[in-house]
Amino acid sequence: MAIQFPCTHCKTILRIEERHIGKQARCPQCQTLNLVMENMQFPENESEREAPTTPILNPYSSDFPTTSSTSTRNQQPHRAGLILALGIASLACNFCFIPGILAWILGKQDMRKMDQGVMDSEGRAMTQVGMIMGMVITLLCILSLAAWLLLMIALAVV
Repeated sequence: MAIQFPCTHCKTILRIEERHIGKQARCPQCQTLNLVMENMQFPENESEREAPTTPILNPYSSDFPTTSSTSTRNQQPHRAGLILALGIASLACNFCFIPGILAWILGKQDMRKMDQGVMDSEGRAMTQVGMIMGMVITLLCILSLAAWLLLMIALAVV
């Protein structure tokens, strides 16, 4: 048996099988997630109750609409793998600062684009890790270079 309830956003009548109670169902009209509960509000009009505007939806079927394809359709793909690889390369190449600087710059640019919604934010965590690795390695390289220069100056003075 199916239960009917209106979408919380667009009020489209959704019809969901009872076995999906406690799970979320996505409205095919506005893509809003709706929690399916036992005591859902039924439409007040009897004709709507018998003739739903949408078919019975199965959230686990392959034809169930998802937002991942629609929300990222107009966004740039993330470069998290590249940024993480640059961060790791800066660490693996005996603290080489060139990949570290690239990871830092590209990571900062991508994080800004993800915050603006221009870039797919699925790779946010990997981007942050690569960017932070690049920052740390670059700063350590700068500090070690400064310490080396101070040591050379101290040896030249003595």
